[in-house]
Amino acid sequence: MARHTSPAAGVSPRRKNSKANNKANKDQKSVDAPDTITNSPNKNMQSNSNAPPVNPNAHTILAPPLTNIPWMVKNPLSLLMEIVLIFFMYLVTLYFKCLRVILPKLEKPVNGKVVLITGTGRGLGRELALKFALLGAKVACVDADQNSNEETVKLITTKIQGSTVKAYTVNVAATAEVTALAVKVEQDLGPVDILINNATVMVAHTFLGEQDHTIASTLNINLLGSFWMIRTFLPGMMKRNSGHIVAISSASSLCSLSKLSAYSASKWGLNGMMESLREELREHSNNKINTTVVMPIFINTSADYTKYINSRMPVLSLKHATEATIHGILTDEVEFTIPRVVYFTNLLKRLLPINISDSIKNIFYTKIILPPQEIQSIDPSRTIINKTNVAY
Repeated sequence: MARHTSPAAGVSPRRKNSKANNKANKDQKSVDAPDTITNSPNKNMQSNSNAPPVNPNAHTILAPPLTNIPWMVKNPLSLLMEIVLIFFMYLVTLYFKCLRVILPKLEKPVNGKVVLITGTGRGLGRELALKFALLGAKVACVDADQNSNEETVKLITTKIQGSTVKAYTVNVAATAEVTALAVKVEQDLGPVDILINNATVMVAHTFLGEQDHTIASTLNINLLGSFWMIRTFLPGMMKRNSGHIVAISSASSLCSLSKLSAYSASKWGLNGMMESLREELREHSNNKINTTVVMPIFINTSADYTKYINSRMPVLSLKHATEATIHGILTDEVEFTIPRVVYFTNLLKRLLPINISDSIKNIFYTKIILPPQEIQSIDPSRTIINKTNVAY
């Protein structure tokens, strides 16, 4: 005879006590730790404000590396076809490069365009501002040295009647100053069409013989300053899908010199940043924003600088460096050295054994001489460095 029992009657006292204890434990947990997230569907619907705080000292466990993936090239047949295609593209490009020697590429007009140049207080920056003003561009001169920058503007307005040029005192290492600069330039001149990151400080020092602040400031001005300028002006260029970003690097970014470790590191970093930026822009379809990296050897901007450079080969004249830089910008060159042969000699040097490469350096030497302490204290680069606040 079958027995009919109620559901409650079918549960043993032991299981009933267990359920009661579990319920009591859950209730106790909800009182003691109301923010604890459980697997309950209702609990998962709670807002993020009830989530437990993240412990920054908690140990993160990463998954172990995969060991069962065979080493192989993806789509090898397609890769082979692409290599063959690149080879034919190289032949076509070489043909047009040869034609360009006979028929040079036309320079794009900049009349009425807004050209912003940093480091215009002296040297190459001042000459670039003057030449672009001669071409009819509206020039924004940016420098941390107010007096020398205003001298540049006065020089341009005196030589070129009716030119549009404005001076802005900004330390490119200060993000707040760069942000305010963008607002002022657009109000005064309009959206920036060509951004030329030329602001640079160069201080000779031994690797262990310089203060931390000098090294950090050199990197902040030469490298991070270009970061902040580009991050500030690039969004407007992307919105218009038009613009040109230029970085004045150095041949030291291809072959470093003794006693210029901080300067060389900043220029190597600048090249890497610009190449990464160009790759990122290439991912956008129909991108019309150009990038250019200029890598000149030492330029004779002042006798105060060149007397501390012992070089077997002559340094660049300021006139030649300016003309070559502007031509490369206006013909949308991606990267080039001044003179052009420097790029290929450095490439060849890296293909040779190290002892041969060192011998070539010894033959075509460039030596940096540390200035006396009294000269270093009045150096314009150190003056700007001392005014730059850094965190490290």
